[in-house]
Amino acid sequence: MADRAPVETPDGVRFTFANTAARSVSVPGDFNEWSATANPLARSGKVWTAVVTLPPGEHLFMFIVDGKRIVPPLAEDFADDGFGSRNGVVIVRPRER
Repeated sequence: MADRAPVETPDGVRFTFANTAARSVSVPGDFNEWSATANPLARSGKVWTAVVTLPPGEHLFMFIVDGKRIVPPLAEDFADDGFGSRNGVVIVRPRER
């Protein structure tokens, strides 16, 4: 499994990042006040993943890999971060009843 864009699952949004050399990966975003520690990804083989419960709407995110900010390689869209780089955008759609 390689990098994938965030995917909605029944449990939340699954963030995936492929990096065999990384020692730590997290997903900060506007949903956790850009905390580098609130949503760590867990490693399984070559891939790091985390499922984060997010409300419907657009959410900005990035990855922190071994303490360094990384622009998501894949996302539904991208937005300027105001500092010369980009954040990924994940869109959570309301669930149908």
